Amino acid sequence: MKKITLLLVVLTSTILWAHAGGLVTNSNQSATYYRMLARGASVSGDAVYYNPAGLAFLDQGLTISLNSQTIWMTRTLTNDLSSLNKSEFIGKLFVPVFPGVYAAYKTGDWTFSFGFNPPAGGGSVEFADGLPMLEIPVSGIPGQLSGAGITTTKYSMESMLKGTSIVYGIQVGASYKIGEKFGVFGGVRMLMASNSYEGYMRNIKVNPSLAAIPGGVLNGDMMDANTLNTKADAITAYANTLLQLPENAATITLLKTVAGGLKSVASGIGDKALDVQQTGNGFAPLIGIHYNSGILNLAAKYEFSSKITLTNKTKKDDVNMYPDGKKLRSDVPALLSLAGSIDIVPSLKFSLTYIHHFEPQAKIESYADGKIISRNKLIDHGTNEAMAGIEWKVFKKLTLSTGGQLSKVGVSDAWQTDITHNLDNYTHGIGAALHLNDRLTLNIGGLYSWYTKAPIKSQTFTQTYNRANTAVAIGLDYRF
Repeated sequence: MKKITLLLVVLTSTILWAHAGGLVTNSNQSATYYRMLARGASVSGDAVYYNPAGLAFLDQGLTISLNSQTIWMTRTLTNDLSSLNKSEFIGKLFVPVFPGVYAAYKTGDWTFSFGFNPPAGGGSVEFADGLPMLEIPVSGIPGQLSGAGITTTKYSMESMLKGTSIVYGIQVGASYKIGEKFGVFGGVRMLMASNSYEGYMRNIKVNPSLAAIPGGVLNGDMMDANTLNTKADAITAYANTLLQLPENAATITLLKTVAGGLKSVASGIGDKALDVQQTGNGFAPLIGIHYNSGILNLAAKYEFSSKITLTNKTKKDDVNMYPDGKKLRSDVPALLSLAGSIDIVPSLKFSLTYIHHFEPQAKIESYADGKIISRNKLIDHGTNEAMAGIEWKVFKKLTLSTGGQLSKVGVSDAWQTDITHNLDNYTHGIGAALHLNDRLTLNIGGLYSWYTKAPIKSQTFTQTYNRANTAVAIGLDYRF
């Protein structure tokens, strides 16, 4: 039963909640993103995050952008192992408020900017009825007991795992306009990471039956660990009453073997709970360059990797593998963004963005069975994202927009676990901008993501990972 505790630790060691973006980094950081997706060449308020060099082309004075997103995600895992009580396990993720606050102040050729958002994670997921890899070892107990001659046909259990992950970022920097067409940027982002895991496995029961044991001691009733221990003690006591007669040797051997088997099972199915928090900080330099010809914008941004060391603060750890104070690396990978936009006509803009995440080069660790596991070695290549968007200024006060995003992850089958799994996906967004006056714009948008199912085969079963994602956002941009 050691596998049960080991799997629980592996599953909770690297919970990542990326919505749209790489394995760790989120691309969804403004309401304008929701309505057109391709924001890498932005010269609006959200350029603080997407294209800070483009801030050099803002109007003089202060520009602010306030954004809030609400996200719903369903994670569905199906497993075809015949011994499981159920084949489908569902996790619900809900993020009521996913903020993005940006401000930029331009004076002369200089623009100074500030941003606050969750660039690498944010949300809470709960598997209220457990996970396949927690239930699979328990589902095998009836077969193991039956194979040892103790007829067992059922198991039952209660399990739950809930994880919360948030990485807030505070970004500051300065952009400078060079001549009439170029802008450059340099800045830094401080990251503050916090994860928490709560879970349990309890009330595990099996129904052993063996007619050779007199008195109905093993009669097929559902029994938990305490009951199995009690039954084992009763069987051992009965065996001891037979010691005086040599002809009882075979029966005594059987009784003691059965008692030992029950004790062994009972030792592995006791209740277990987990309550752990992890915190850590990191810093990442940012650089960018922007070209603006008037109708054509070209932009590039590079975010350096941020080294983050998470430290355990453990309240409950029945799996004995979350030592209080243990440190693990959970870096936010570097990324490169290349983008462009063109005004086809004054009222119609087309935008493209490409992002590459350098995930294999970041250190992403988990801890299990006394060893540190370098999970980044399970990544074949970094995630690639391609986005296209178009916006049409229908009237002076109304702009409509839409866009699509294709994300191709580069993880191996070994990377995929019940919680830390990542899938290729396509996202479609749509929305509008309401220009309430010359200084105030309201952005609204919604998106939906389709994921490519990932069936992972083992020697005994196939487990398939799938997701569904819906989100809406609202934002206000104001120029003072």
